[in-house]
Amino acid sequence: MQFVDTDLRSIQEARILVESARDAQILLREYDQQTIDRMIKLILAEVRQSLFELAAFEVNASGKGNEKDKLSLWQQFIDQFSESLNDQIIGVLDNASYELTEIGVPFGVIGVLLPGENILLNALFATLSALKAGNTVVLIPQARTEQIVAKLFEVFQRVNVGLPKSSVSFMENTTLEGVKALMTLESVGLIINIGQSVYTDYCTKPIMYGGIGSVPVFIERTADINHAAEQIVASRSFDNGLLPAAEQFVIAESVIASDVKARMIQAGAYFMTEAEEKQLLAKLFLENEVNPVVIGRDAKTLAKIAGFSVADQTQVLVSEQPYIFSENPFTTSLPCPILTFYLEPDWIHACDKCIQLLTEKQNGHTLAIHSKNQAIIKEFALKKPVGRMLVNTGTSLAGIGLDSTLPVSMILGGMTTGRGFVSKNITAEELTYIREIGYGTTSESCSSTRKSRSLDLTEQALLEKILQKIIEQ
Repeated sequence: MQFVDTDLRSIQEARILVESARDAQILLREYDQQTIDRMIKLILAEVRQSLFELAAFEVNASGKGNEKDKLSLWQQFIDQFSESLNDQIIGVLDNASYELTEIGVPFGVIGVLLPGENILLNALFATLSALKAGNTVVLIPQARTEQIVAKLFEVFQRVNVGLPKSSVSFMENTTLEGVKALMTLESVGLIINIGQSVYTDYCTKPIMYGGIGSVPVFIERTADINHAAEQIVASRSFDNGLLPAAEQFVIAESVIASDVKARMIQAGAYFMTEAEEKQLLAKLFLENEVNPVVIGRDAKTLAKIAGFSVADQTQVLVSEQPYIFSENPFTTSLPCPILTFYLEPDWIHACDKCIQLLTEKQNGHTLAIHSKNQAIIKEFALKKPVGRMLVNTGTSLAGIGLDSTLPVSMILGGMTTGRGFVSKNITAEELTYIREIGYGTTSESCSSTRKSRSLDLTEQALLEKILQKIIEQ
């Protein structure tokens, strides 16, 4: 029997993929923005035709999420992403005068470490953003999810848009050693790590990090309590809690806590008993990690796995906690519809609670507040160590730029968690660097610039005359 070393095979594949992507990028960087945008629109048109197929395939293959919600998410996301395609982010960015001032330059080859949740939409967004910015991309799925990414490639291959071969590729044999090798190859210009913190220490390249965060949401006494409760429950239950900015902690002022709890129950929240919490915790973790069996499962299924029953209309499971301590398992990032409910006497204590929750496990990149008091909203915005704060809205969709004023992105920068160098929503614009063009300010330099500009004008006038003669003939 022939023995094949999986690590060696993965390392070799990484080298081949990066070399091929490097050669493709040499060709791609000659394409202008309009040509690339036209190609992306053709890809999106084909993806639109395959939305039902893609959503169903991912849910069936991964066992995570809600097919109906994924389909809605894809439709909304693609619609809003398409609106950004007219932006100029590579080549000449400011040519209002005859003096060039800024050039958008691609990073080159981008390696993208994909998460285990919403794999296809993350892969699509990362791919199109990289291409939009003139980069080539190598997608790196988690082990045993390669076939899910392969499904997206089937869709890509149905339409020939004219991209250089190997502009987009993915690892089919993912191992730790293969990924580590890819992240150190000379031709790789940037690594985007979506939720795979295990690889952070191995990377020798510039790295952008984004992943699922544990998002606190504060309900202040002036808030529209009914609206806040409905938004929180609907947001946390959307796609079974898999979006990167889904709420995880609810902090309410004591004077409105009973109303908040009652409205949340009306919206579909189930507040667990102490015994039910113990049953859930027994199934929630496996060897100090979140049990894969519970990730992306709906609230009713979670209760069934734990051994208790809930009403059919239940959307989220809620644990009431009096305080935070480091060993509390509910402070762990949970990609499933579970909320933790805290009471605080006033907004000042709630402010401290939010900071504790954001910093306890260093996975807080987003915060939400429901309030009509602009002074308190401002105070939260000034003090909280997050990359984004959302006001009076559910965070799952608003955090990724849907139904909010934030940029549309599946990659929520995690610099505030101590990872990567970007804190905001990562878009195609962040996948370039700016080459600034400076001009001398001495009299001789100015004179030379004016002379050069004059020559340009003379040449342009001469060319226009020649063209006019040709037209007249």
